[in-house]
Amino acid sequence: MIVYHYSQTLREPDVPEPGHQNLMALCEPFIQALEYSRDCFYGMLLSGKYLYAVMDRSNMREWSDYAKWATEGVFEYIRKKEFPQCISRLHCIYFCAGLSDCIRAFEEDWGEETEEERAKVHLFEAEVPDSCLEMRDIALFDAAYDAIADRQDLDTAAGCARRYYAGEHGAEPKWECLSTARALAVRDISSLLPGRN
Repeated sequence: MIVYHYSQTLREPDVPEPGHQNLMALCEPFIQALEYSRDCFYGMLLSGKYLYAVMDRSNMREWSDYAKWATEGVFEYIRKKEFPQCISRLHCIYFCAGLSDCIRAFEEDWGEETEEERAKVHLFEAEVPDSCLEMRDIALFDAAYDAIADRQDLDTAAGCARRYYAGEHGAEPKWECLSTARALAVRDISSLLPGRN
């Protein structure tokens, strides 16, 4: 299947690798807290909020989004316990099924950045075996993130994770493809991004 991927670090002829960013270290403390107790998880959230405030004040926010890592931790915890056959978000490559979806995702993630920062991101067309792809609605992850960030609502986040891994989707799904396989072919098509020649 032809899919699309954008990256700040990948360059042609490199091939994206599953789990290449090794984000598990940022999520593992939240997973361990969930395995211990809900109270421990909430303690981690409060610690994360404090750390986020300190890093924000120090202009070091890029990796400090505690709500993202807590949400990823909730999703991985639910996947391990209830959906072990599903692909882990922490050990995969993310792709978009369509070019327009990928450009929309790029705009959502990078739309407020400077032109200089946006220019560092490349868009790729890749071929991935169909058997190694799972389609998921990222809108469910976004709803879980909002529940954690806005209300520290573990129950809503866990419910979203269950729906996500069950293959359900919301009223207006935003599809992402999770893959455990290396892309077979990769072609840089960055010229198709808005503002590029």
